[in-house]
Amino acid sequence: MSGREFSGFDADTLTRAISAPPLDELRSAARSRRRRSVTMVAAALVALVGLAVVPLVAGADGADRVIPTQPSTAHGDAFTLTGPDSGVDVWRDGCVVRFAYTGDRGRTWSDWDAAVFDGTRCATTTTGTVDTRIEVSVLSDRTYLVSDVGVLFLSTDYGRTWRDAASAILDVPAFPATARPVFCWFGCEPLSEPLAVDPSSGTVYRLTTAPSWRPLFSLYPAADGSIWAAYQMGSVSGATVARSVDRGATWTTWTVPGDAMVTAVVGLDEREGYVLTESSAVGGGARLLRTTDGAKTWTDTGTDLPDEAIWDLTVGSDGSLLAISPGGGTGADRLARLLVSRDDGKTFTVVREYGPLVGTASVAPGYAWLFGNDADPTSQPDHLLVTSDATTWTRFTLSP
Repeated sequence: MSGREFSGFDADTLTRAISAPPLDELRSAARSRRRRSVTMVAAALVALVGLAVVPLVAGADGADRVIPTQPSTAHGDAFTLTGPDSGVDVWRDGCVVRFAYTGDRGRTWSDWDAAVFDGTRCATTTTGTVDTRIEVSVLSDRTYLVSDVGVLFLSTDYGRTWRDAASAILDVPAFPATARPVFCWFGCEPLSEPLAVDPSSGTVYRLTTAPSWRPLFSLYPAADGSIWAAYQMGSVSGATVARSVDRGATWTTWTVPGDAMVTAVVGLDEREGYVLTESSAVGGGARLLRTTDGAKTWTDTGTDLPDEAIWDLTVGSDGSLLAISPGGGTGADRLARLLVSRDDGKTFTVVREYGPLVGTASVAPGYAWLFGNDADPTSQPDHLLVTSDATTWTRFTLSP
């Protein structure tokens, strides 16, 4: 077994073996609240009753399986904004995953049937039960990564064809200048290490060295090209924050003290960054830490962020901090809030409350968004309101 294969196996195995509350509870809550609608939650529960839990997957060798011509209603629960006018929506139905792409703010979308991943491992186990553990990550407009029960598959042509990711991804000591590091949040599944993509070719690169023995938990590419990341186990055994200014060749690292668990990390530039942590101690609450010397030292901002769990944090185009948190209402009527801080994370102000509180991560580097439905606020969203500065907004229509 090669060092690369052992490293990947070790991270996944250790994460599952050592995972323990309260991070598991946080992760479960995050995934639960990110369902697009009550309808989708209900569909997931129905599937659970006789089958198993369902992440995302698709198999390249599923020739003898029937792909439904009409997918179920559980789509759009993994939307990724890839640019101010572009995005990829994901529609999953059991072991089948479909992708749709837009480059004009949702006015037109690619055909769902043109990009399909049909998982085979997810529906086959030695005990005869159905295993539907599938994870998906949209790496760029054209490049998608899927984990089919632990085996990674990669598409670099908008989901039309799939290859074994272990051999398709190129190992490099530092990311090429043309490659863009992949943003990932709150666990990064199915990513277990930093990746970067060349947008012109779709080629994916991974680093040959890592700044921590812990698995990758969050990665944020700053506007100036620096990379900020957090590495963390699924327990209170600590976390490592790392920053690189040379495309991942070398890193400055800092160990988060005490029982704090990282929920988000962002970077403004090579010197200034923020880490949002959650304490397991009673009454510990959330803390927002700031560095201005490239992750060498950190200070507590004394933030007034609400007690509700916040996982979505990004840097706006004007250097402000944008956060998504639960707003008013309950259940399907619960809204999402966009908060902004323009004083280095000390105070956050609610800018807009919109609903419902659903979706995957509602942020990307430089952008935050809220989901909505014009006809019925409690139904599956049909559009986004996207902002880069918490002041101006752009409407983005979701795939039909």
